[in-house]
Amino acid sequence: MNDKQRIENFNRIREQLESQGYSSEKCTISIVKANVMALVTAGPLAILCLVLFFYINNTGEIEFSIMGLLFFYVLILISVFVHEVLHGLTWSLSCEKGWKSIHLGVMWKKLTPYCSCMEPLSFEKYLLGGLMPFIVLGLGIFLASIITNSIFLLALSMFNIIAAGGDLTIALMLLKHKNALIIDHPTECGFWAFSEE
Repeated sequence: MNDKQRIENFNRIREQLESQGYSSEKCTISIVKANVMALVTAGPLAILCLVLFFYINNTGEIEFSIMGLLFFYVLILISVFVHEVLHGLTWSLSCEKGWKSIHLGVMWKKLTPYCSCMEPLSFEKYLLGGLMPFIVLGLGIFLASIITNSIFLLALSMFNIIAAGGDLTIALMLLKHKNALIIDHPTECGFWAFSEE
């Protein structure tokens, strides 16, 4: 589905909801600001996890090899894809049309992958889908790094925590719309909130 089709889909849903008495509010953030805010929201969490790792595991061996570095970069690329799929899978479970309401793509001009849900969801369901990559790839891999005392997994979890910083920023924006229906903005980073008047 291209931008034009996503915009048409959004406009159809917006008209329908507004005809039912909902008011709408656009809540977006630029990609640049989202990346800066990622450091503000996720940076302290990454540092906290780093301190916690070394507090629990007084040691941790760092082994450097070209193959290990290449493997790490491959896992980074895979995790970028899995990050977006986790958004989509979680949201699709709450969509009437399931996976058909999910669109994965890349904003090539900004080299930014994205996942967009084209159905309105409740605050709770939208928030859960938005935070799922942080929970699974960030905190999940961090927990695995503690259990296995693996610096390699720690580094991978740090990347994924920072990569979820934009999602954490969106989650903070969501907090003032707890009673609204939420739908992804069709072309920008963020969402539209529809509240009953």
